[in-house]
Amino acid sequence: MAIKVVKEPAPKPGTLGRVELYALAIGQVIGAGVITLIVPAIKMTGYSAWLAYFVAIIMGFIMVLPFVFISSTLRLGGGNYSMLCDLAGPSTAGIFAFMYLTQCLSLSLFGTSAAAYLGDIIPALSGHLPRILVGGGLLTFFFVVNLMGVDIMAAVQKMMTWLLIAALVMFAIAGFTKMELPVFDFTDPQFMINGSGITFENGQISGGFIGAVLLFVYSTQGYYMTTAYGRDSKNARRDIPVVLCMCVPTLIVLYVGVAIAGVGCMSVAEYGESTTLVFAARKILPTALFYFFIIGGPIMALLSTLNSSFAYNAITIGQSCDDGWLPAAFGKKNRAGARVYILVFMYILGLIPIIFGLSITTITNMVQLITSAYALLNFYAMIQLPKRYPEAWKKARFHVPNSIYYTICLVSLLGFLIVLWKSVLSMSRGLAAANVGIIIIAAIIGFWRAKTGNIEIHTSVWAED
Repeated sequence: MAIKVVKEPAPKPGTLGRVELYALAIGQVIGAGVITLIVPAIKMTGYSAWLAYFVAIIMGFIMVLPFVFISSTLRLGGGNYSMLCDLAGPSTAGIFAFMYLTQCLSLSLFGTSAAAYLGDIIPALSGHLPRILVGGGLLTFFFVVNLMGVDIMAAVQKMMTWLLIAALVMFAIAGFTKMELPVFDFTDPQFMINGSGITFENGQISGGFIGAVLLFVYSTQGYYMTTAYGRDSKNARRDIPVVLCMCVPTLIVLYVGVAIAGVGCMSVAEYGESTTLVFAARKILPTALFYFFIIGGPIMALLSTLNSSFAYNAITIGQSCDDGWLPAAFGKKNRAGARVYILVFMYILGLIPIIFGLSITTITNMVQLITSAYALLNFYAMIQLPKRYPEAWKKARFHVPNSIYYTICLVSLLGFLIVLWKSVLSMSRGLAAANVGIIIIAAIIGFWRAKTGNIEIHTSVWAED
């Protein structure tokens, strides 16, 4: 195995402060989930959709809680990849590097969802071809934004995030004032229309309260990706873990508030075939505020996540190029520091599901399966933290006894394995097998590369700022 590890000093502090990191975190997590999964969840479980979101937020936080402790202890230059490389070993990071390439499929989710919203507003945009053009156009725009570098990307993200929060709060308040249905009546037959567990149809998960919770979980944990901005942060070990914790109450207010408004003003039957909140917003908001909500809420949520996903994925994949797992030329930077060829790769891969017309739920399940598949790799890395950096771990702002920390890591792993199980059962056997096959092939390539390639790891994890 020809792997060489080069220990590098910590780089100078970056330009991203707590406000910018919070905007990136919120923009990353508030996207397709709150906007496009609420209506499907209402159809799965009824009035209890808001409670399902609350449970999912708590479950999601527990699943990513180890990242709070890790980011308080270490400054990560390449996010998840850097953590695996340093704590689990270079070979593990190599397997992850190739598996992670499939994660770029998630970009299509946000373009597809935005196109779906515009199709509900403008009937001329509801066909397959218009959705390809709209989704592709949005991918193109944020592809260009990210080519301009992290500072421009962060500035755009901050503007979109404040607009997003304002629009969602407005919708939630308006919905509260115009609620017509007994959404807080736990005894109402419509509160859990398919029971408290999981229902199946043709061998796939189709409903139930727990089914809705598991559908929502993916959309409640994306803020952990903020750990990738360690190199670009002013004070990574102080600001990033605080921002991760700040996201939880923010999500409770926004997600639960929007869900209550969405389920309280329209019955399941009234939503019909729609998968968006467009008709609910049209019912409870005057015309001017309706368009402000559509642009500032659903559209901005999707676009902010699309923007930050480009950035996060480029950082993670770029670090693996720097270390030799992927071709160095693939990770080439332009004058603004943007990873040009990686961004092009993500752009093309994000277009494929849009062109083939895959549903939002199908794409979500595919991405859930992919992200849950490397939970075992993450778990092994996480439990190494107290042993690998004992002094930094003791001095970390967020610190618990080792036994509690290990328990948290185990519970996190179980959560990801449950989501993995759910994802497999929520798609056709053929699609599930294809996704699992792709992941296995990527892992084999990574393992082979670790054994045969000349890899030079440049340390992107530091115990100081």
